[in-house]
Amino acid sequence: MNFREIKEANKLIDEIKKLDSFIVDVQNPARTLTVSTSFNGVTIKKEHRFKIIQVLLGMRGELAEELEELGVTEYDDND
Repeated sequence: MNFREIKEANKLIDEIKKLDSFIVDVQNPARTLTVSTSFNGVTIKKEHRFKIIQVLLGMRGELAEELEELGVTEYDDND
């Protein structure tokens, strides 16, 4: 792995960590989930949270695949 690949891997790892944290927030029923732009926003109802979580997990999976292409795995083979 060269320096550029390490830099890219670190960026992907940071994004995965952010998504993991966000997924935990979205799963918390006490929190209000609002999706917004700088001009408008919408509150996501409880029954739609599952769909949002599915999308976030899909995004996380894509980032993990990119990491694997760089030769980085999320899990230790000894686990």
